[in-house]
Amino acid sequence: MIKIVIIDDLPIVLEGIRVLLNQIKDFNVIAEFNSAQLFLENIETLDVDIILTDIDMPVMDGITLTKIISTKYPTQKIVALSMYSDSKYYYEMITAGAKGFVLKQSSVNELEQAIREVYVGGNYFSNDLLHNVILSMQKIESRIVSEKIVLLKLNEREINFLKLVCQGLSNKEIAGKLFLSIKSVESIKTKILEKTGAKNNAGLIIWAIKNKIVEI
Repeated sequence: MIKIVIIDDLPIVLEGIRVLLNQIKDFNVIAEFNSAQLFLENIETLDVDIILTDIDMPVMDGITLTKIISTKYPTQKIVALSMYSDSKYYYEMITAGAKGFVLKQSSVNELEQAIREVYVGGNYFSNDLLHNVILSMQKIESRIVSEKIVLLKLNEREINFLKLVCQGLSNKEIAGKLFLSIKSVESIKTKILEKTGAKNNAGLIIWAIKNKIVEI
């Protein structure tokens, strides 16, 4: 059973998400809070697997809340909920420590997928959010930070692969760009996943932004 807490300042949103998630047989919404402060007052009494939090809340927003949780309770897994697809919000949530990002306009199936992915240790971008991340990255010149390259011993092919992943290219498209076979590209990806600890492309993008390998 995946135990979930929901934090949102709008009662109708809290109720709606709770009803939807409790219809999934192995999901259990164990608590709901209408403010970040109230949740923090009760966090140590809760046995929770996934924290779903709104970003735009009065007094204390989801970004501040995520920073506090990531510092004091680093094993907690946070999925951000937002009405907005502005890159500023999810960039700040990435650096704060969130593992997943879902727009409130998304389907319950996508929210379920995000919860399951983060629950097993992965990362999840809502499709629209990922699209906007890619567009943002394509509009700016990627900057490689030499210290990180040295630390992780990233070679030129791995650096180029990472930059292309952050542009949203598939393995087949990357193979064409780098003039490599798909098998070689898959081998490069496996090595980078091992070096970064990421589990998938979304995780690589989050890692690259958080570690300033690329910047938006």
